[in-house]
Amino acid sequence: MAEYELPFGPVHPGSSNFSVMLTVDGETVKKAKANPGYLHRGFEKLMEYRTPVQNAVLSDRLCILEPLAWNLVHAEGVEELRGVEIPEKAEYIRVLLAELSRIQSHMIWYGALCMGLGFGTGFQLAFAHRDYILDIFEMITGGRVYPAGYICPGGVRKDLPDGVESKVIEVLDKIGDLLQRLENPAMEARLRGVGVLERDDAVRLGATGPVLRASGKAADVRKDDPYEVYDRFDFEVPTEEAGDAYARYTIGIREIEQSMKIVRQALEMPNTKLDPIVPKGADKIPAGEVYIRNEIARGEAGMYMLADGTNKPYRCKIRGPSLLHAITVLEYLLQDCQVADVPAIYWSLNPCPADMDR
Repeated sequence: MAEYELPFGPVHPGSSNFSVMLTVDGETVKKAKANPGYLHRGFEKLMEYRTPVQNAVLSDRLCILEPLAWNLVHAEGVEELRGVEIPEKAEYIRVLLAELSRIQSHMIWYGALCMGLGFGTGFQLAFAHRDYILDIFEMITGGRVYPAGYICPGGVRKDLPDGVESKVIEVLDKIGDLLQRLENPAMEARLRGVGVLERDDAVRLGATGPVLRASGKAADVRKDDPYEVYDRFDFEVPTEEAGDAYARYTIGIREIEQSMKIVRQALEMPNTKLDPIVPKGADKIPAGEVYIRNEIARGEAGMYMLADGTNKPYRCKIRGPSLLHAITVLEYLLQDCQVADVPAIYWSLNPCPADMDR
């Protein structure tokens, strides 16, 4: 049978703002060429023309699926350049929000994976329960999807509102109940043995986060190079050995459980009062350079900033986990797979096209 080209995306619901050109022979994919670049956002250059106050808000947009995590990466970079120490309670709030962000991001992951498999009920359940966490974000930051730079250089914009602790516990209980209902035979049947990524190949191709841990490598920046107050919390780094799409799905569910465990511990934060931060865009950034890395929902996120003594960064370079996952890892895994398995493999890697087209 002759080979022919078959485009996957960018309008395909399993790819969103991203496409892959598949070379297929019958129902078998012989070659895949990833094609990012549909968003054209240019955030790295935009940050060089804005102050840290403005970039705190801009960092929300680096990945719509987990803006608070990118808020934190940016804030830590500016703080290290300025030599600023933030209040202890602000560190606890940052961890609280980073882990809630991880939970809701993994809920999106589960929902999108279900969408790629044709499991509409799973998609609806995941996104409905994600809304409960967005209610918390709105309560704390004033925004639902975008928190408007709530995590900012110097700490957080304002203290937690009254009643947030009971609200968080209520939502965690709801999500805990949901996790018991998510597993179904169809998920395992469609994902088991599909898109196998061996541990050595995962390391060679630059995989991080859940993708790497699903292949048996227990690597997590929160444990390996702790930041904020992560070294004070008791939590595990889940790993799986199979390295297939089902292992990556399983890692996502297990990480939600661990994040809920961290959130409950973070609620035991110091009972002190935080004063609101007044933005000061004219404050200069001392000359120097810094590289910050954090563990976000999709893997290792990094930000390099070079300052020249003005009130804006001279250079900003962002390392997002999705770029390697959706290009090098995806192209490798799609070789010799079935066309019907392309959405399952793609979404098992949990990429964010916005993260790629930064």
